[in-house]
Amino acid sequence: MTRITRLRLAGCLMASGVAVASFTLAGCASGAGSGSSAAQTGGTPDASTMAIVTCYRTHGDPSFPDPVYDPSDGRWHFAVSPGSAPASTQAACQHLFPSDNASPPVPQAQFQQLVRLAQCIRQHGVPTWPDPDPDGSFPLPPSLQTKTPADGAALGACKQYIPNGGIDVHAVS
Repeated sequence: MTRITRLRLAGCLMASGVAVASFTLAGCASGAGSGSSAAQTGGTPDASTMAIVTCYRTHGDPSFPDPVYDPSDGRWHFAVSPGSAPASTQAACQHLFPSDNASPPVPQAQFQQLVRLAQCIRQHGVPTWPDPDPDGSFPLPPSLQTKTPADGAALGACKQYIPNGGIDVHAVS
């Protein structure tokens, strides 16, 4: 099996269709990131998330935005896909991303919501959309790694199932 890179995508999915990002594909904004996300939670992003942001800013993407907090899942997410950065930036910082084995399963209620999202997307014109993995991310084959109008329409029709912080996707071959 090939190495899988996890990414967080969100808000743009409904606005512009699915934009799946890996370290070789262009990504999409993942949330309506405002600089006040830390103030909303009273906390700060974890050290590993900030290390990635700092690395991106240091290695060629100085405007890489602060992460955003999603209270629905209690996690910090990238405001834009790391896959949208220059390839040299991605390569310099790739070592900071957690391995797939480090991702714990999502709570059962959230997982069931993601399964309903997958079912809805399939019913609305994307019949090959996969069910989520136990960690809550969607394993997207090459055929789903570029956005199409059908993807955008399906996600728009199913937006009630998309968590506030968006969805996690990873590329599989």
